[in-house]
Amino acid sequence: MGSTFEKKVETFMKKKNLTAPGDRVLIGLSGGADSVCLLTVLRELADALFLSLGAFHVNHGIRGEEADRDEAFSKELCECFGIPFYGVNVSVPELAKEWQMGLEEAGRRVRYETAERLATEHGYDKIALAHHRNDVAETLLFHLFRGSSVSGLASIPAKRGRIIRPLLSCEREEIVTYLEGRGSSYCTDTTNGETEYTRNKIRHRLVAVAENEINAGAVRHMAETAEECAELCDYLEGETQRICTGAEMTEEELSFSASLLLREHGVLQKRAIHEFIGRVSGSKKDITREHVEAVRELLHSQSGSRIFLPYGVIAGRDFDRVFIRVGSKKTEETKTEPQMIQVPGEYCVGNGGESLRFRLFPCKKNAEIPKNEYTKWFDYDKIRGTLFLRTYREGDRIGLKCGRKTVKSLWVEHKVPVEQRNTRVLLTDEEQVLWIPGVRCCDNYRIDAGTKTVLEVQRSGGYEDGSEC
Repeated sequence: MGSTFEKKVETFMKKKNLTAPGDRVLIGLSGGADSVCLLTVLRELADALFLSLGAFHVNHGIRGEEADRDEAFSKELCECFGIPFYGVNVSVPELAKEWQMGLEEAGRRVRYETAERLATEHGYDKIALAHHRNDVAETLLFHLFRGSSVSGLASIPAKRGRIIRPLLSCEREEIVTYLEGRGSSYCTDTTNGETEYTRNKIRHRLVAVAENEINAGAVRHMAETAEECAELCDYLEGETQRICTGAEMTEEELSFSASLLLREHGVLQKRAIHEFIGRVSGSKKDITREHVEAVRELLHSQSGSRIFLPYGVIAGRDFDRVFIRVGSKKTEETKTEPQMIQVPGEYCVGNGGESLRFRLFPCKKNAEIPKNEYTKWFDYDKIRGTLFLRTYREGDRIGLKCGRKTVKSLWVEHKVPVEQRNTRVLLTDEEQVLWIPGVRCCDNYRIDAGTKTVLEVQRSGGYEDGSEC
């Protein structure tokens, strides 16, 4: 019969489905009380849970003889238990300098990277770490003070990928009591008593005051809150992914409907936008509340609005569509140099390989004028001077039956995306715009009873007879 503490750990592991029969589990062993407890408990439960164990130790190259002592102790303990041991020596101070981060953060990164590498090299299914309830409480406070979402308040998960944390239902005091009851020895890291590191400050100053002067169950209550936040996050993640299925993703950008997202609760709007930005940029690390709110404001903004985000990401709104794509605040617009048109002739437009073919022929009485987007007829005798193919110029207008109208206003009416407007090619003469391909022709050049010569302009998307592809 196992101890009450061991049964508590076993029950937690089964409840959270941390392992499966036959799993090979690699245990992080520092030599301290927490990791020694984890190694001991899993060794006691290994037969019942059908597990095989191994352990790894990382010497950070920081504490000199004390670190060497911890490594020797960990190795000897594994030999005593008959458990494979993997020792790794790394100079964390050098890596911290190279990575431009603090010793605490660099050490954490080294431990996780080492664990994943060893598990892969030696065929372990799970990596067991010795975090417990006090760690959960400290992490919750750390994230809260730094600024965090609900997912940050969820603190430390019991399982993520192949990393598992079997002691997460236990408090530090229970762990020490268990080891003392077995007469088990462990190493003490003298730096744990220092308050230079942020987590040590939280542990020795804040949590200690909370337990001793406010509520003895403070750690348990914070851990329970973190557990509820984790459950809430699971639900919100499912809803977020439901919303994200409605987005359209191409190699260039991600886009979604503003009106559809506005139907969702504000919490889900923000989570979906955060996910969208992360998908485009490839990282969510530096995406803050301010960035998410800036994109969220596009849901209520006018068409044509633009904002700039980290990682060179641009977000904007074109009518009901909100897009997010990698770009640059100084993105140069590709303008086409004006091309002088000689008739007959064929001219390439844009970068898509499209062409326009120009020809002249006498106007026949009662001739049927094409009514499609690929072939257009104009009264050649009404054209003023030379014909050109060029991009938009501020103030460009086109003649309609109701009077002249700006090209810009027609683009808005036809929902032409803002980023395309300055690159689309227009057909003009020396006075005004004859044709905005895909949008509108100028009424001033229409075929009428007095037309003698017809200018036909045919896009490469049409057949000789003017019909559409």
